[in-house]
Amino acid sequence: MKKSAFTAPPSPLEIAMQHHRAGRLAQAEALYRKLDGKAEALHLLGLLCQQSGRHAEAIDALGRAIDKEPGRPAYYFALDPSCRALDLLPELQASYERLLKLLPDNIEAHLRLGHALRDGGQLPNALGSYLAVLALQPEHAEAYSNLGDTLKLMGNLDEAQVCYVKALEIDPRFAEVHNNLGSLYQRQEQWALSAEHFEAAAVLQPDLAAAHYNLGVTRQQQGALSEALVCYQRALGRDPHLAQACNNMGIVLKELDRLDEAIAAYHAALALAPDFAEALNNLGGALLERENIDGAIDCFQHAVTVSPGYVEAYCNLGIAYKAGYRLEEALVCFENAVHLQPGYAEPYSMLALTNADLQRHVQALAWCEKTLALWPDSPSAHFNLGVAYANMDRLPEAVSCFEQAIMRNPGFAHAYNNLGVAKNDLGRYDEAAICFETAIGLRPHFAEAFNNLGTTLKSQGKPDASRQMFEQAIALAPDYAQAHNNLLLSMQYAADITQEQLFQLHLRFAAQFEPALAPQRFTHAPGREPAKRLKIGYVSPDLRRHAVAFFIEPILARHDKAQVEVFCYYSHVVNDEFTARIRADSDHWIPCRGMSDQQLAERIHADGIDILVDLAGHTSGNRLLAFARKPAPVQLTYIGYPSTTGLSAIDYRLTDAWAEPPGQSEHVNVETLWRLPEVFCCYAAHANSPAVIDHPPGDDNGYITFGCFNNYAKVSDAAIVLWAAILAQVPESRLMLEILGLDNPGMREGVEQRFARLGIDPARLVLIANDRKNQFVLYNRIDIALDPFPCNGGTTSFDTLWMGVPFVTLAGSNFISRLGVTILHNGGLDELIGEDEAAYIKIAVDLARDPARLRQLRSGLRERTRASPLMDMARFTHHLEQAYRGMWQRWCDSGDGAPA
Repeated sequence: MKKSAFTAPPSPLEIAMQHHRAGRLAQAEALYRKLDGKAEALHLLGLLCQQSGRHAEAIDALGRAIDKEPGRPAYYFALDPSCRALDLLPELQASYERLLKLLPDNIEAHLRLGHALRDGGQLPNALGSYLAVLALQPEHAEAYSNLGDTLKLMGNLDEAQVCYVKALEIDPRFAEVHNNLGSLYQRQEQWALSAEHFEAAAVLQPDLAAAHYNLGVTRQQQGALSEALVCYQRALGRDPHLAQACNNMGIVLKELDRLDEAIAAYHAALALAPDFAEALNNLGGALLERENIDGAIDCFQHAVTVSPGYVEAYCNLGIAYKAGYRLEEALVCFENAVHLQPGYAEPYSMLALTNADLQRHVQALAWCEKTLALWPDSPSAHFNLGVAYANMDRLPEAVSCFEQAIMRNPGFAHAYNNLGVAKNDLGRYDEAAICFETAIGLRPHFAEAFNNLGTTLKSQGKPDASRQMFEQAIALAPDYAQAHNNLLLSMQYAADITQEQLFQLHLRFAAQFEPALAPQRFTHAPGREPAKRLKIGYVSPDLRRHAVAFFIEPILARHDKAQVEVFCYYSHVVNDEFTARIRADSDHWIPCRGMSDQQLAERIHADGIDILVDLAGHTSGNRLLAFARKPAPVQLTYIGYPSTTGLSAIDYRLTDAWAEPPGQSEHVNVETLWRLPEVFCCYAAHANSPAVIDHPPGDDNGYITFGCFNNYAKVSDAAIVLWAAILAQVPESRLMLEILGLDNPGMREGVEQRFARLGIDPARLVLIANDRKNQFVLYNRIDIALDPFPCNGGTTSFDTLWMGVPFVTLAGSNFISRLGVTILHNGGLDELIGEDEAAYIKIAVDLARDPARLRQLRSGLRERTRASPLMDMARFTHHLEQAYRGMWQRWCDSGDGAPA
């Protein structure tokens, strides 16, 4: 039998290495230290210390190993991780230089020295090390790759590209070089080439997260958003700590209208990097779109804190403040952005818009003009200048600016929309409609353009088409309060809608908005002082040249200031001579255009208002959603709107027994009806109104001229039928209509066609374009006025009597169709009230056929009107104050503000 060969026992170093490999580090270290006279033991001890994170001890052990055997490259290479961990790059460089003095042809040492020099910022010296490698081995792909990386850091991109191409010629499967070359092409916006190299890198090295990420960036730039999203997901699957990939995913998801997922992606980025300014800015933008204003502000504030020079975040912080009606803070942010980057356009325009919100129109215009001077070809600059002009009621200039914006950007939907608004306000309805239709064509879901088109169609006397547009706007944006308001207002003019149907539309408005605001309702302590001086708050956008101001200004001037303290909350940008007088008559003037509904409600509550009066209802610029928060214990609506608001938060609606006889309309009003003793409002004559002629104009003309100077939207088809019948029974008579927008192509023809269908020759129509200078003088050209229906005249009816012209009205069944009844009754002219259509026709025809009666009726009509309750302003104001006191007494009696 053959004997086994003799096996020598393991050496102490081998035993130590066995312990090390088995994870028994303490035993291995003890043995290495006993063998510290051996270079290899010191080398292994250094590796063990490095493994344990004890880098200073590792460097000491490896240094002693090198001293014992200076020609062993592995000992030098082992120093690399520990020197880098302790930021000792100069020491690492010196170590490699020592090795290269001993072994000048060691390629790995040249490479590693190059890395240390490059990472230490010594880029030219690093190039020398990589070139030394190539001198020793000309086909060294890694050296070319590193040479390219260094040249790229030095900004020598063309030379870097040459190096990467050479590296790939040597090794076409070098994935990292494909990735780096793709990055160069990406910088040059050569997206197809960059994609080709990133794809190659991802195939050659599927776990290379950077390649998947970079391919995602390229696909995103190419507009291939779904593909970009997949790339970012793959990158994160390989490296879950890529915060930038999470951020970019958020951007892509937001562009894909997946906003909730985008927000989640931004949060993921910030979980990885809490001070990631770009992700904070992007998250703020997404939260702002979700109307989470406070959350957006927090994000933007954090972004500018960690990155004080981040201009876009400053600008966005200002936008968020502006959205939260914190306008002064917004101005500071925009000013900071301009200071940090004077060439950044966005904050200039925001400074203009914010100053406009603060009613600083001169400053707003100055910022717009400065913006346009810096960027004369910017569509946005022209657009914003147009907005500034529109806010200053300089509409022709606004039109020109919006047209300039469109010329520079034919797809600028918002410019078409604003151009339409300006043309609508100028009465150029046909052109306005075309603008809105173009805006909708460019943006099919543009709710605001649908709403504005509805307004124009209403002004053109097209109530059905108008309603369709408002309903479309609401369908696109259910919380678009202005579209709800406009629909409700337009339906006041509709002849084919019942009171119940109209009431249901108002309840729909309330159901859309009140439930969400219920938690924000203010509570009020029970009233305990019935006789106290009452704080009365009037809320209106119309304390300017407007019908509401005509009626409310004389009241404010006559209020008994011993009984009431007057607060006016004004929510419009225009300040004119009416505004100045009303402001002088009020005890407290609060401009509130720049306040949110919540801020306005908080201000009203803080002012301690006892009775809050809405003067707008569902008309433009109303603040009903502030009323919905119940900031005052007693709230009512008055004068500005002819119907219920629909809001349970409003307690009363002022009316009278002639406009709304008891029991007739309570069932279609949410509010309790409070009937004033005579008439629901009182008329004050306009200063400088012309004198009344002393005879009917028919005496001069030889024929009777009927007239209607009301808003043309009130001229219903039903009214035209009766007017045609009147004209037919009064031969040679004429009908004069004053119409805004009559000079529009097609408008005059459309009016004539409505009458022609009923057999009325256009020659019998006297059509006059609306002009403010004609507000009173045209009355001296008509004999008898005809009140429209179902929406009667209001201010116009008072003007008519003041100018000595009798008008005929048809008594309807609700407030808006009985305005004529209460005005004529209180003016002592009940004989002009027709209880049905036949009576309406007969009254007008009989009066036209009886010149003596007509002359008698007109004679002294101004004086009789002046002496009637219609113009006894002191008496009326006393009645109004009695109403306020009665409402307050009820509040004090009930303790909870519920109307009795």
